[in-house]
Amino acid sequence: MKLSKLIFGLIIILIMISCNKAYIPEDIMTNPASSDTITYDSHINNIISSNCIGCHSGSNPQGNLLLENYTQVRNATENGTLINRINNPANPMPSNGLMSQSLRLHFDLWVNNDYLEN
Repeated sequence: MKLSKLIFGLIIILIMISCNKAYIPEDIMTNPASSDTITYDSHINNIISSNCIGCHSGSNPQGNLLLENYTQVRNATENGTLINRINNPANPMPSNGLMSQSLRLHFDLWVNNDYLEN
């Protein structure tokens, strides 16, 4: 049941993305079952490093939200803070605008697969 909901959701997202001609990572586009390989170490950490760590690290992180390691990112995702902000066009994170749908999809797949670390 959970897998069928995930696949249906992926199909809807892919249809929406294709209308915008946005970039879709080839492994997700061609094989939705590859979602079980979305891990913090191989995917999420790179997205965080590229889009979030500049504001959410150090001794005075923006919004008091540290995203320096797996535990911090997982906690922010589980309590809804991170997912809500990366999907909120009115108050996005990063603050310069929403990440691409394909990057945000990685977070959804990571959550649906119980936050694999590596």
